[in-house]
Amino acid sequence: MQKNLNYKKSGQKFPPKNPYPDTKIVHSINKSQNPSTYFLSIKDKFWILLILLMTCFLFYGNTLSLKYALDDTIVITGNEFTKKGFNGINEILSNDMFTGYFGKGQSIVAGGRYRPLSLITYAIEYQFFGENPTISHLINILLLAITGFLIFFVFNHLLKYYFKEKLIKIPSWWKSVPFIMAILFIAHPIHTEVIANIKGRDEILALLFSLLSLWFFILWLEKKRIGMMVLIGISFFLGLMSKENTLTFLIVIPLAIYYFTKFSFKEILKGIIPITIAIIIFFIIRQSVIGSKVSPLANDLMNNPFVGMSILQKYSTILYTLGLYIKLLFIPHPLTYDYYPYHIPIINSSDLNAIIPLILYLVLLVFAIVSFKKRNPYSFAIFLFLVTLSITSNVFFPIGIFMNERFIYISSLAFCFALSWFLFFDIPRFFRNKQMVKILTFTVLGVILILFAYKTTSRNRNWYDSKTLFLNDVHISSNSAKGNAVAGEYLIYEAEKSNDKTIRDSLLNQSIIYLKKAIEIYPKQINALFNLAAAYYEKDSNYQKITEIYKTILYYLPKEQHVYTNFITIIEQCRNTDEKIKCYKELYKIDSMRFDINFNLGIILLYNKKEITGSIPYLKQAVVIDPNNADAQIALGEAYAFSSQWEKAIVALLEAKRLSNNPTAKLIKNIGIIFQKLNNNAKAKEYLDQAAQLAK
Repeated sequence: MQKNLNYKKSGQKFPPKNPYPDTKIVHSINKSQNPSTYFLSIKDKFWILLILLMTCFLFYGNTLSLKYALDDTIVITGNEFTKKGFNGINEILSNDMFTGYFGKGQSIVAGGRYRPLSLITYAIEYQFFGENPTISHLINILLLAITGFLIFFVFNHLLKYYFKEKLIKIPSWWKSVPFIMAILFIAHPIHTEVIANIKGRDEILALLFSLLSLWFFILWLEKKRIGMMVLIGISFFLGLMSKENTLTFLIVIPLAIYYFTKFSFKEILKGIIPITIAIIIFFIIRQSVIGSKVSPLANDLMNNPFVGMSILQKYSTILYTLGLYIKLLFIPHPLTYDYYPYHIPIINSSDLNAIIPLILYLVLLVFAIVSFKKRNPYSFAIFLFLVTLSITSNVFFPIGIFMNERFIYISSLAFCFALSWFLFFDIPRFFRNKQMVKILTFTVLGVILILFAYKTTSRNRNWYDSKTLFLNDVHISSNSAKGNAVAGEYLIYEAEKSNDKTIRDSLLNQSIIYLKKAIEIYPKQINALFNLAAAYYEKDSNYQKITEIYKTILYYLPKEQHVYTNFITIIEQCRNTDEKIKCYKELYKIDSMRFDINFNLGIILLYNKKEITGSIPYLKQAVVIDPNNADAQIALGEAYAFSSQWEKAIVALLEAKRLSNNPTAKLIKNIGIIFQKLNNNAKAKEYLDQAAQLAK
């Protein structure tokens, strides 16, 4: 009778239809029973944690031998604050995350970045271990294991509510959706960028604390203890301090509670209060540290990939990247750190690469909305994916890059949930033989994990250090301006280390190929131009090509002092006088009012080429530009003297003497000689005597 009474109360017909053929309907479940009574034993929890930890080391153990790579320089090895250890924590908390590397006042990315928590962990590591990438990689692995355990724990608890309501027997933990979901999440190769790159810890911490917020939210709903609300707020705040992606859990948490439990809307709203407070506090702190001004994206392809695109091209390209995210979840190959222009090509609105993702996302969205009231698990997975991806999708606001694998770290949780659900609840729909179902399910799962293991462990090795990463991924992102540029730069470093001319020239030739391609893709890429000039200099000092490159740089940066300084430094290394003159004359065409160009050109013509008449106009111009430069006055005076223009020579040399704190014996002697030429014997004797005295 109790069974019938329960079904009448729930509005279900007897016997209820079983939506999952491979699970048993438990007719004796008391629906008032709290899922906390189904908690796992300590032994079960131990085995779950141990298996997840072993899985992490199986898939990421080889990262322990990796060095620092990519942006690790910005957050660790080159970060002034991180390297102070405990003493740098206050500066980390009171500055933009890039300040410790680039210095104050540097606007690196639009809107700034305030993500101090991961930097604080690096500072603590530095305090105890110094520069030790093995420790950092170990911590990333352990944090991934904790994340996996939280994934299991949170979704195991949520699904117990769901199964209880559906009157479905709760499966053993080792063949449950939450456990397989956690395993798949740990194993998925798309996470290699986050785990194998130490800097990816901000993503790890953001998800970890977001899940912790959801866990405390569930406990608050069950127990209504004020302490749980405090823990919700603290966890969410720490997630925000890790990365802004945590904001998406403001929507994800209520969605999870709605889809899998029967708690009221009013209860959910109350639980949102500490999250709201955490968000307000975070943004108050953020504004006080880096301000609230939203800087526009730079008109530069490396910081704004949509430069030069029409609105239709921009959103068509965004649709292409959104489609690529889904493709990488199912087929995580090839993987690359480099999704810069134009590894991601410009997509037109008529391109199937935009149309197919648009249709796919519309279908997913419609299905999620239609299935919302039914609380379909796939509907939840779709919303989880869309909400968490929204903040880095470029749809609502620009993020300065087309896409990155780390941007889908949190969103991949939805894929792992949906795949686990499909394996254990939908495959059984097609087969009556339970034994066959089990064999098929675990065979499919085994094949997936074997493929994931191969891809993850092999991809990890590409993150050994920056050089390995760049030189590997340039073949994958072969049409990327940035990828070709950095590969070319690192080959120059390698060439400089080699004493073998054949190897050195081979490396430099390859560097030139990459750098030329980078510039072909994006002609305004200044660093690539500088490095191309350096490659030509290191290879065979081809001053003709070097000059053409610097002319291009100066076309884009006509007022940048360091460009002239760099080029002049290179010119001064040239042993061919005619080549030197040619280079300086090219610079003179660009800016005839620079002192260094006029002075150096005049000096070369005067002393090296003995072209006295040709040197005078340049030396005169140098003196006009900087009349207080004693060296320029001396050179001009000597040029006049060589051409027997004694009156002009004496004026210049006397001015040089006046400007010199300690005039040389040579200068005084030359003045005396010129006075002789002017038949001023008294003055001549005076200066010649002074010169003789100084010579002693």
